[in-house]
Amino acid sequence: MIHGGSLNKVRDVEMMFERAANTLLAKIDPVETERVAPISNVVHDDVYNYALPSDYKKIIDLYPQDNRTSQDTAARRPSQIFDLNKALVNKTLSIQGSEGSKIIKINWRSRQGKTLNTLNSLTANGTWEAVGTASNVVLDTITKVSGSGSIRFDLAASGDGIQNDDMTAVDLSDEDEVGDVFVWAYFSSVSALTSLTAFWGNDLDTNYWTSTASTTQADGTAFKAGWNLIKFSWSAATETGTVAPATIDSFKLTVAATGAISNIRVDNIIFSIGRNFDLDYYSKYVFKNEAGTWISRPTTDLDEVVLDNDAIQIYLLECLIAAAQQMEGEDSGFDLNWANRELNGDPSALDPVKRAGLYRTYRKEHPSRSKAQTGYYGNSPARGRW
Repeated sequence: MIHGGSLNKVRDVEMMFERAANTLLAKIDPVETERVAPISNVVHDDVYNYALPSDYKKIIDLYPQDNRTSQDTAARRPSQIFDLNKALVNKTLSIQGSEGSKIIKINWRSRQGKTLNTLNSLTANGTWEAVGTASNVVLDTITKVSGSGSIRFDLAASGDGIQNDDMTAVDLSDEDEVGDVFVWAYFSSVSALTSLTAFWGNDLDTNYWTSTASTTQADGTAFKAGWNLIKFSWSAATETGTVAPATIDSFKLTVAATGAISNIRVDNIIFSIGRNFDLDYYSKYVFKNEAGTWISRPTTDLDEVVLDNDAIQIYLLECLIAAAQQMEGEDSGFDLNWANRELNGDPSALDPVKRAGLYRTYRKEHPSRSKAQTGYYGNSPARGRW
């Protein structure tokens, strides 16, 4: 296609391949890039943020892995509409940015979690007290996630925290070793924060569970200044003694840190059983390596392009354009003009296919299946205002 010319003028040819792929993906959604992957964390009631696959481009569908019915479809909403109506409207999702990456927000109610303690009072449901050298354990009625307050304390040393061992007992027999524990924790700074560990049981001395330390938020993203939703897996916890799940009345939360942390808040301890979901999506990668892993850029001759014959022709022409722009040979102008006519159509051509161009023809034959974002009323397409 480059008339037998050399690629010597093309700097980093693998990067050129990636650039041409990104141009193609900005214009069409190739059928071959459709993938199905499980949501990395099971989906819980009232837990909204979840990680997307690293190669995510566009969502096609979201659905439970088990017993899907004709009603099991989620509407995609703008992030503001999603947040405003998540308590009112079920089975909605939103794609939004978070700290330089994309996340999926899911509101799909399957099984309401059980609240162990709302932390709305220091003494209304058992007594919250300091663990170790933690200090200044008080009720904070200003900075909270839900209800009327949260419990605030100062961390003096690693391993300190708060505990309550005389709450009203909650029956967690159904959640025993299959549920997850969710706790909200607020940090004004996370520079000294390492991890959090939870303990729960019939007491905190002889019959209790200890979670593995959580080093990230529930959605897998890093701790941040502000409120963090922390998840502890019961199935990965370690049992001390013999815990009776029908009478859980004790909970402790400790913080590992490299230094003191002031004004930590804790709110709303919930035990929940989640549901597994699959995400059908378009990938932003068109390459796979020899091991079958999808990659953004080829690095060896053994890597392959996943595209079929119609899309591969479009990709080759985009590669020709990317190469010709760098080579600047005597044929570069011809190559650019010819490739653009092939891709986008030649108005003077007699052949209607030539007039349409490969991109338009591809979109007609393989229209995108991506889920459109809609507003709240009447499922009209979401624009700048709702």
